[in-house]
Amino acid sequence: MKKGFLILALLIIATAIFAETDKMAYIDTDRIMAESPETQEAQTILLNERQKWEQEIGEMDTEIQQLYTDYDSKKMILTASGKQEAETKITDLQQKRQAKVEEIFGENGKFAQKQAELLEPILNKLKAVIEKVAVENNFSIIFDAASGGLLYAKPNMDITDLVIEEMAKAVE
Repeated sequence: MKKGFLILALLIIATAIFAETDKMAYIDTDRIMAESPETQEAQTILLNERQKWEQEIGEMDTEIQQLYTDYDSKKMILTASGKQEAETKITDLQQKRQAKVEEIFGENGKFAQKQAELLEPILNKLKAVIEKVAVENNFSIIFDAASGGLLYAKPNMDITDLVIEEMAKAVE
């Protein structure tokens, strides 16, 4: 029992010594990304692409609606094979629309690929800037408040502004 308390006391002392000799800080990557001109430009590009893709899907929706309206107005005079042909055409177009939505907005769709393509250089730059700031200011650890793992830290440990300044200075 005494041995357990002794080990616990030594761990507490070692942690206290470690905490005092190493400099720690935190940043808010959400704020950095929101204030970054590169991120804002990337979001504009992505929004424009998204609007084009949504327009494509909207055109398909209009075509599906037109086919359905035509079918609905003529179904009383259509033969059984004519009804089947019209229903098949509507179903096929609905399936093509769903495939297009998945191709564009699915998990690995064009939207996700374009987003990754636009954000990758910005994230690489951010990582390099964080490492530069850490080395220049002798920080051993830098936490990210945006990740949700930081429950409390003194405001003077926040170096977000410093990283934002360095991001503005950094040249790709």
